[in-house]
Amino acid sequence: MAVTSPRERFAGSALPATRKLSDLLVSARPAQWVKNLVLPLPFLFGGALASARGWRLAAAGFAVFCAVTSAIYLINDVMDRERDRAHPVKRRRPLAAGSLAVAPAIGVAAALGAGGLAAAFLLGERFGLWCAFYALLMLAYSLWLKRIPFVEALIVGAGLPLRALAGAALAGLPASAFLMGCAYLLALFLVIGKRQWELQNAGNVSSSEHRPVLASYRREGLDFLFVVTALSTVAAYSAYTVVPSTIAIHGGRSLASTVPFVVLGVARYVRLVYRRGGGGNPTRALLIDDPWILLIVMGWVAAAGWVIYVR
Repeated sequence: MAVTSPRERFAGSALPATRKLSDLLVSARPAQWVKNLVLPLPFLFGGALASARGWRLAAAGFAVFCAVTSAIYLINDVMDRERDRAHPVKRRRPLAAGSLAVAPAIGVAAALGAGGLAAAFLLGERFGLWCAFYALLMLAYSLWLKRIPFVEALIVGAGLPLRALAGAALAGLPASAFLMGCAYLLALFLVIGKRQWELQNAGNVSSSEHRPVLASYRREGLDFLFVVTALSTVAAYSAYTVVPSTIAIHGGRSLASTVPFVVLGVARYVRLVYRRGGGGNPTRALLIDDPWILLIVMGWVAAAGWVIYVR
């Protein structure tokens, strides 16, 4: 790891304990936990939420994965604190701003990572293995793989299907290759939109200082990939809802009624990126930038639940 400067070693030593805790909480990125809601989706689509045990297991898995992902976020912020200072938004992060020292961040990351993985294996061996694989892959990304063009986007995009695979393992259900493919395409769509925002809002020089791999990307190529992944996501999910395997799992019922929500959600996100300059933070886009996207997601979940559990 990089050598810690004197300013960083003693940063926060005179701050109240509550300020330090606040900085640690911010660095754990609780807003990003919304991504971990992908983990219970296999419970939803597999019918496992029909029992109280299914709800308890899904909630426990969600909490455990939040601990693991927060540990990765803390380590990533430690590694990137110098480069984050060149980013128009990330420079406000506690580690980049110097208000949080490196040592407590690493200590909390180790505690969250070890505790989260231990709890994951207690919940289930296969679930623990998927959590460990996710943690190792993201650590490798933070240390080395983020410097390789396109490979870094593929790895970040793998986060959503890995969450779904972990959820399927915890629920004791076979993972749908079709659904995993849809999750991966959606994740790539969001990652490419984020890279577009970074190029457009930070400029080529400062964006490459923040994320060196961006120097290898071109806006035209990202625009093309953004549109392709948007269309591919909609097409793949539409096919998933009507394939015989999906209909058989749900007792002859099709999930085709949920497709309009996916189309609307993707369309709203494309509009957010191209007409409103959003996309730099998919979580913020979901929760703040465009409330319609959150309503569409909630409608999709409600429609899927109605088909699977009520109809």
